[in-house]
Amino acid sequence: MDIRNIDIKNQVIPFLIPLALLSLLIFTSKSNQFTANPSLISAWITIDLILTVPLIYFLLIRKKAVPKNTVVIALLIGLFICYKIIPAENQTVLPVLGTWLLPILEVGILVYILVNLRKARLNYRQNRDNHIDFYTTVKTISQDLLPKFMARIIATEITVVYYAIINWKRRPLKNGEFSIHKKSASISILLGIMLIIGVEATVFHYILEQEGNPKAWLITFLSIYTLLQILGLLKSIIKRPISFEEDILRLRYGIMKETSIELNNIKSIVLSSKNMRQKTSRLSIFGRYETHNVILTLKNTETLYSLYGIKNNYTTISFYVDEPQKFFNKMCESIEKSQLKSSIT
Repeated sequence: MDIRNIDIKNQVIPFLIPLALLSLLIFTSKSNQFTANPSLISAWITIDLILTVPLIYFLLIRKKAVPKNTVVIALLIGLFICYKIIPAENQTVLPVLGTWLLPILEVGILVYILVNLRKARLNYRQNRDNHIDFYTTVKTISQDLLPKFMARIIATEITVVYYAIINWKRRPLKNGEFSIHKKSASISILLGIMLIIGVEATVFHYILEQEGNPKAWLITFLSIYTLLQILGLLKSIIKRPISFEEDILRLRYGIMKETSIELNNIKSIVLSSKNMRQKTSRLSIFGRYETHNVILTLKNTETLYSLYGIKNNYTTISFYVDEPQKFFNKMCESIEKSQLKSSIT
């Protein structure tokens, strides 16, 4: 008996069966039976595509090393096919499923994230030397359930609300952490933007209300929501400092930008606020409008992640820290420890 053939079958079958079902349903939508009774068969195909096939797929992969978040992809594929093969006049079941299924799915995802987040916080509390990074933790939990791009969007939205409304407790810096907001222009810029939005929203609301325009409260609501978003981003800069963690340097600009750099990949560090001629990535979202005082050059390319998973590769990056000399000393110390550890191993 060839064990390799058994492994291949075990890996392929969970995908072949759903694909076969999808093919059968598509074939059915083109058959004479569908033409004879489109309303009934459309409802049956819709339910199978959105519920039955994803459920069967989940049962096939639940004990295998296949990411469970691919079930969401299977559901989205079924939804896409449904809109493509079911005529618009027969899409009577889709609105019903959209009204009930999607909210239940959203609530289920939120409950799953919150439960696992609570478990993560309890685990971190057992070791006082560690600090839970809310955004990273939510993103990791979300990726267990959703595709990576969707997980980043969900994690960003949850984190913004968390920092804007819930987390107001002061967070002291731990050993190896460095703030970036105390002496930089980032907080002032964001506060200025909030002030402008607040003033404009008040003026527009007053003008529209005097005219009896029902959009007055809609604009006010959207303005308040925007203010909360900016407040969450602002507070994330304070709550997510730059940090040294074992052999890795984590650069963060709140939840707006972040990158991880292995210490043995650092070629040089320069304390300077001058602009460099070569192409340099900036950690700040305000680019040249916010100063920097540290320039790192790497041996190999790293990736800088922006909001919603936007990527940018770099070998040189500039950023601001409140205590550059202390950061420089910590960097040299950490690199020496990393090199000593590598030589021993």
